[in-house]
Amino acid sequence: MQARHILFSALAAGALASGVLGQTAVQAPGETPAPTARDQAPKPPVPPGRDPGGVAIALIGTGIDYTLPDVASRLARDGEGELIGWDLQDQDRKPFAARQGHARPGPGDGTGIAELLLGAPGVRLVPVRVAPGDPVGLARALAFVAQTPARVAVLAMGSPSPAHWEPLRQAAQRFRQVLIVVPAGQGSEPTHAAALGLDNVLPVAPGSARAEPADIGAVAGHTAAAVAAASAAAELLAREPGLEAAALKRRLAEGGGGAFWQVQR
Repeated sequence: MQARHILFSALAAGALASGVLGQTAVQAPGETPAPTARDQAPKPPVPPGRDPGGVAIALIGTGIDYTLPDVASRLARDGEGELIGWDLQDQDRKPFAARQGHARPGPGDGTGIAELLLGAPGVRLVPVRVAPGDPVGLARALAFVAQTPARVAVLAMGSPSPAHWEPLRQAAQRFRQVLIVVPAGQGSEPTHAAALGLDNVLPVAPGSARAEPADIGAVAGHTAAAVAAASAAAELLAREPGLEAAALKRRLAEGGGGAFWQVQR
């Protein structure tokens, strides 16, 4: 019964977001469409398991390799052991993408970002796969997340184009119970979510310390900062599970991330 409810929630999320937005997917200029199930090798099954417990964090990105033991053991699951996650591209419960070989994850390396998130104790993962350059897909992903146990979502993709901001703005306003943690972008070019200025959107930038080698680049640093902020949010929710998204954002902004991350104001 619970597994069927999660499946219904995923399908309903698409319909709900479509009703709110009244838009169709938009491809970013010059961006290559992400492969669908028809374009790539068959996706592997999700390994069997049980829910590990802990604070659920959603990762909205390009997919993860959920077959890796350290990832599979920390996936959020329902009472029947089914993954609580969704693939918006293929409309199934297999948000899979093969791991990339980066030493430090950037926006396109969902598995690397997941491993960073799961480095924090007491965190379980709700993975959601979205095509790059699909702002309506991001909004639908947020609609799905709002129906899961996750109250924090890391948005591991972005765009400096204001034309792509509106779908997510509408969804974020509709689903205010979810705190959306986003890389703030660089200089005068914020990511689409960082520019929204909403109570449940937390744009973060790297702090004074740089955990990655200098040659990795600022994008990886911003991604790592978003992960660190989401981990701090999970720690707060573990102590105070009743915190609403706006209050959680205020607490994080007041406490700050020290040398590792900072709120972009």
